[in-house]
Amino acid sequence: MTVRSLIELHLPEFSASDTRIARLILERYPISALGGIEDLAQQSNVSPPTVTRFVKRLGFRKFTDFQRAIRLEVQDTEVSPLALLQKHQKRPAKESDANRLMMDHLAGAMRKLVDAPTQRSLDKAAGIIADKRARIYLLGGRWSSILAQYLSFQLLTLRGEVHLLAPQVSGVREDRIADFTRKDVLLAFDFRRYQPETIAFCQNAKEFGLRIILFTDLELSPIADMSDVVIPVTVETTTPMDTLAVGIATADALLLRLVKLLGGQASKRMAMLDKIRRKASDPNFN
Repeated sequence: MTVRSLIELHLPEFSASDTRIARLILERYPISALGGIEDLAQQSNVSPPTVTRFVKRLGFRKFTDFQRAIRLEVQDTEVSPLALLQKHQKRPAKESDANRLMMDHLAGAMRKLVDAPTQRSLDKAAGIIADKRARIYLLGGRWSSILAQYLSFQLLTLRGEVHLLAPQVSGVREDRIADFTRKDVLLAFDFRRYQPETIAFCQNAKEFGLRIILFTDLELSPIADMSDVVIPVTVETTTPMDTLAVGIATADALLLRLVKLLGGQASKRMAMLDKIRRKASDPNFN
């Protein structure tokens, strides 16, 4: 039985508070159930403990167990590359409408970035990354590493101690964990379908006390359970291919906050880097 079916089965016996939570979840299932417990509580006009009691009535020990069950439902059946292609082929759009549909869908996803929960997550992430004492590490997977590379390149312009953990010979990347301290920050990028290697790396890093900021899709990577900040972005489009366009826009929104937080520190670094680059290309530059 799916979690949705479980909620529908118990709906007649729920209290008024539970019914509000249930109807909110069912309205936009599964996305509505995969944010933070505080956001779900606020939108349902109940307290976070009420949400916890709600999921326990459904048979789940914790809210994270409830979310994990939903993620497992959708991961293989809906989001594999083959499943996306087959879904797309079943409902082909007219060729003349395909571009407009895709652009309208992306525009809608971009507009959701100004929703309050995403704004709060970006504010919190920027505050953590702006900590001068922290070293910043970025880690992505086979596909999401593109976003990690983009953000690391931009961050290096604003602050020092930014390290991209690119795929390397087995064991070399994992050995970097030995140098982590509790002041450091790991920006992890893990989108559907989630990579076991990325999840395992984050689990090990968390044991060393790192703060983790996660960029993931709306269904949420399992890394969300151990993250200090979770930033969900839309990856689905009207085509059979997922997109990083919204992820890049979200990274840009984060960078915008950092420019403001770092202020003169960022300006000074950018001027220094500009001078270094000019001297590298022109030995006579002073």
